Amino acid sequence: MKRKILLSLSVVLLILSVLGAARWAQSANKGDADNPGYGAAGKRVTVYHGDEINVSLKGYVPKAQYVKYGTNVTGQLFDGYPEIVKEEATKPTYKVKTLKNVMVPMRDGVRLAVDIYLPDPDNGQKFPTLLAYGVWGKDLQESIAWTADYPQPYYYSPFWDGTMEAGNYMYTVPRGYVHVIPDPRGIGNSEGYGRTGPPAEAQGTDAYDLIEWIAAQPWSNGKVGMMGPSAYSMSQSDVAPLRPPHLTAIHMDEGIAGAYGDYFNGIFDTISYHITFGRHGNDSMIVMPNYEYTPPAPGHFGLPKEELDRLVHEALNDPDIKYNSKWYSMIVYPRKHPETFDWLLDSLHPRPIPVRKVENINIPTFIGTPWDTRLYIWGCFYFWDHVQLPNDKKRLMIYPPGFPPRPYNTYHDNIVRWFDYWLKGIDTGVKYEPPVKIFVMGINKWKFENEWPLARTQWTDYYLQPGGGLSTQRVRDDKPESFTQPAPYKDPTVYSIRYNTGPLKKDMEVSGPIALYLDAAIDQDDTNWMVDLVDVDPQGHRQLVSTGQLKAKFRAIEESTSKPYRPVHPRQEPVPITPGEVVEYAITMMDTSVVFQKGHSMELIIRNQDDLLSRLGTWGVYFLPFMRDVTHTIHFGKSRLLLPVIPAGASETAQMKKQ
Repeated sequence: MKRKILLSLSVVLLILSVLGAARWAQSANKGDADNPGYGAAGKRVTVYHGDEINVSLKGYVPKAQYVKYGTNVTGQLFDGYPEIVKEEATKPTYKVKTLKNVMVPMRDGVRLAVDIYLPDPDNGQKFPTLLAYGVWGKDLQESIAWTADYPQPYYYSPFWDGTMEAGNYMYTVPRGYVHVIPDPRGIGNSEGYGRTGPPAEAQGTDAYDLIEWIAAQPWSNGKVGMMGPSAYSMSQSDVAPLRPPHLTAIHMDEGIAGAYGDYFNGIFDTISYHITFGRHGNDSMIVMPNYEYTPPAPGHFGLPKEELDRLVHEALNDPDIKYNSKWYSMIVYPRKHPETFDWLLDSLHPRPIPVRKVENINIPTFIGTPWDTRLYIWGCFYFWDHVQLPNDKKRLMIYPPGFPPRPYNTYHDNIVRWFDYWLKGIDTGVKYEPPVKIFVMGINKWKFENEWPLARTQWTDYYLQPGGGLSTQRVRDDKPESFTQPAPYKDPTVYSIRYNTGPLKKDMEVSGPIALYLDAAIDQDDTNWMVDLVDVDPQGHRQLVSTGQLKAKFRAIEESTSKPYRPVHPRQEPVPITPGEVVEYAITMMDTSVVFQKGHSMELIIRNQDDLLSRLGTWGVYFLPFMRDVTHTIHFGKSRLLLPVIPAGASETAQMKKQ
């Protein structure tokens, strides 16, 4: 009997070892960072499943960690987001009084419907005001009064609603702020044309007029701040450059700079459409006015008929649109959603976009973004790079990966401390904090830094190796390797090829911008390049660290604004690829901060499609698929990943400013 049990255990162990070996070969094709090409096991082409990669941290709830003023924060890692405390921030002492649908006139006579939440009782006091100006409907935002204690995490909740963004007035008002939430023109109970009507400049002037109206009210102390993420951040980037006299400070969270500021990859991103129509998560769709109206026709409708007909004919015959009925219908029925009609035509022949003049912002600016979120991260770093303010007047805070929870209620203690200083004159300690506060993935810690990118960065090339390795050792241009992606209407399977360091022998921090330089040939005149950088733990779990995309025919480089770690591609006419020609593609990837821990491996995934059957795919988070069969051939020698490696033991983390 004992012998049978031992024999059975031996069989089980044999099966487990075989399964483990198979999993190793399939999931990684691993190569040791110090042994290029090591471990090229199994089939090189793998099937990519979007759901195999974590895009956020399940169960992680960020909390503040208060740091006593005078503490040396050099090189320190914190479990929570650190806040240096000199004086206490204001405590909740008021009840909330509400004024609904106050009609505020704009300079052209159009009236905006505004909800005002006031401290009660006021006893004749005057308060600073926080303005949350966005397109998602002020009346929807009321529900934060009963949902704030139940924030819904992104990706893991069926009730995450990205439109819940105007901030928690049940938190701010009791602490002595007036919280104002309007409906912009053409939305809800406000008059005039809205989202499909006036350009950003008009929205900026409306916000300007509303700020100055607020400052003249008997309950106002004359100081106005603006808060709110995403759409509510866009309004801040519209109005702050206009310099309204009473706008004192802004908290530009999850900012969108036009179409990602100076970031352009040439691939039509469907997420804006899906946000607008409520397909992204549990999003509410765009709010329309509570009256009958006909919106004015946008951009391309103003072209001469012959030119418009030519563009429409080209779009209808583009395989990416022709074989995808959802987007084909947007061209044949342009009134379904005129903005999408415009966006699709513009993706074929990009035009310069009006970039918000953030250089003209002259007031304290707090910028925030989560990692790995393309809707925000490009705009955030565009703002950070272009806002011309000294470090004591601008701040950057980068959160854990993925869209933050909704309703928007996270980090409100941090926000109030910022406004307590600039709008109330309370020396909370924010003035002494180093300008950059970041969440470090991998170890899930927070730290301060003095700049971005970090001055002590060691820019390091990791070369793609024949057989699937990823190493600092450059190799000769060995025999190339290929993967073929069939048109997804024939086969929705997403194929990929991967390069891996193998288990690292020590911790390695990567913090900063990333770029992939890829020498490759294709057998068509175009393709979509998509790349992911992931952290793979010893059990094979994958966490997204960075990602990037580039349409091949928009590979041109804008030399005047590009940096090696952040290549910029201009919006210009497409230049087709010569099939079979080896071309260098400079692919900008998202900035990141991660510690790849000892025993973990770093993996680069190269593909040309998003997984439309994944959770994010069904939520409408995907780039327009490339609808032709195409073979991608990777060449070695110069193909490399440029990484911002932070040397161990040489921390120069920013120090607290003394006064």
